[in-house]
Amino acid sequence: MADRPRNDDWWLASDGKWYPPELAPGAEPSGRIGEGAVEPTSISRGLTNAVSILVAISSGLLLVSALFGFRYASELRELGESAVDVGRDPTTSELAFAGWILFGGVMFVVAAVTTVVWVYTTSRAGDARGATERRWRGAWTIGSWIIPFANFVLPKLVFNEIEKVFQVPFRGIPIEDAWKSEERTGLADLWWALWVAGSAVSIGSWILTPADSVSGEALATGISISSLTMLLTAVSGVVFVMVVRRIHVFSTR
Repeated sequence: MADRPRNDDWWLASDGKWYPPELAPGAEPSGRIGEGAVEPTSISRGLTNAVSILVAISSGLLLVSALFGFRYASELRELGESAVDVGRDPTTSELAFAGWILFGGVMFVVAAVTTVVWVYTTSRAGDARGATERRWRGAWTIGSWIIPFANFVLPKLVFNEIEKVFQVPFRGIPIEDAWKSEERTGLADLWWALWVAGSAVSIGSWILTPADSVSGEALATGISISSLTMLLTAVSGVVFVMVVRRIHVFSTR
């Protein structure tokens, strides 16, 4: 589809757009896409499923860790000064919190790496559709996550672009800059708001909880803030799975 014919055999449709001959009504399949076109490309279903499962598991583990964290913080407040006694026996909640957070942290890293792979390959699929004038692609799909402070903004810009690219139905010809007129989804905005909120709470815990804290109340405050971080991260993970699967659906149209 184009605003003007690219060859003499292109035809004008009722929508005012020009199309190649192989897309004409009643045209016989040629086994290839017309000149200037690209091969149809959609997002890998297997990789999408892998990201969905890993992020869901990671979110579940972080949620359980957060629940035990809140319980552990409550016990610390009850213990008072004795909470920092190195000779005391750990409580059941303390052991559960430590175990679940370790397991959840490992799964989070695995899910994060798989997610970055998904974002990179999905961005490449967008390129294969002939999307032009893209800015947040290639190395940005990886680097955006690891640049300090900038990673509060750049990954969302990458996703905004990917969402728009795949909202344009692919008809076997380059979509060019048609994606720029599309809108990002509110679901993705919700995911990112939750993610940033969790990160902000985590930073706040470093500020509000001194490293040399010696009271049970101070330790409880730190554990509570960390648990809130995990809770927000877990919820954002659930929404993220919805975003990923929605983009995958867009890619199959």
